Amino acid sequence: MRRTRLNVVPPSSKDAPLGTDIPAPAIEGVVNEVINVVPVNLHTPLQNLVDATVSARESRTQRVRRLQEEAKSLAREQIAELEILIDATAKMANEIAEGGEAYPVGAREISRRLAEELPRTLQTLRIVAKKAL
Repeated sequence: MRRTRLNVVPPSSKDAPLGTDIPAPAIEGVVNEVINVVPVNLHTPLQNLVDATVSARESRTQRVRRLQEEAKSLAREQIAELEILIDATAKMANEIAEGGEAYPVGAREISRRLAEELPRTLQTLRIVAKKAL
């Protein structure tokens, strides 16, 4: 990144308090040292844009494609996790439905319906996911 030199005007004798007359070269040296020491925040949006533009290894089109593929991959992972959870829920619902008198009648009935419905839902989800992704 290009640095510009600051134009520092030394204080005039009438503006400066007594005893603060510093020669101009000394002020410029101090200012330049401060400029070189001040840390630059590399995580500003503008700096990130500059870094992405200057040192881009891939074009925008390539980046868009890569990000789309990454999003699709994450979607496939999440659907796979959902499939596992639906399968586990169906198994647990079946256990509750067949649990007998230990479970309330309403809970057994809801679990029985879930145990019947969730395997079909899982199969439908797998077909839809296979076609879409």
